[in-house]
Amino acid sequence: MISSRLKEIIRGTSEMSLAAMGLIILFSCIGLAAPDEAYGTVTDVLEGDTFDVQIEKSKTGLDNRVERVRLADVDSPEMRTADGPAARDFTYAVVQGKRIYLDIDDQTPTGRDPEGRLISLAYLAGAYGQPLAAPNLNRLLVDSGHARLDNSTDNEFDPRYWWEGESFDGSGGALQGIEQDIKEQLLPKIEESAESALDRAAREMWQWFKAQMGL
Repeated sequence: MISSRLKEIIRGTSEMSLAAMGLIILFSCIGLAAPDEAYGTVTDVLEGDTFDVQIEKSKTGLDNRVERVRLADVDSPEMRTADGPAARDFTYAVVQGKRIYLDIDDQTPTGRDPEGRLISLAYLAGAYGQPLAAPNLNRLLVDSGHARLDNSTDNEFDPRYWWEGESFDGSGGALQGIEQDIKEQLLPKIEESAESALDRAAREMWQWFKAQMGL
């Protein structure tokens, strides 16, 4: 039989506001997100921001194909310029022959630019082959001086969201902005709902949740 305490918790949980449930889902999505729309091994580097990948697995039907990738929102010097070879050599040293994970643009139907290249954020692989969330290759190129930031409005990406961790152009990163919105807008509404609609057991669960999230 279900204990009376468990019944209280279940009843309290069922009365939680939609806003609270949305907050839980939001944090879950942030924690579980991974840049693994496609992955494979880099087979050739043409320029600092352009390389070929032998796709091993993808969610878009690109398996077992060699695809040319153009890094989103950054621009490296072309090979015919004085700085082009150094930019290419940097990317070669970092990813040639190694696994890389791609987050492919979803704004265009095929995720490609007019030249047929996959517009992507590219993430390096860790010791066990897992994708590393930060820093991505796009940012590494900018930080190393081998590319400039070139925020394009023709793709889904926004540097404020993929720059990761640190402030960018004087404003907080994506997660900082989300946290601020949660504290200023969602929390007051959720707490008000908790006071009026939740029983004692549900309120205890809510206080525990806030402590775990550091809110």
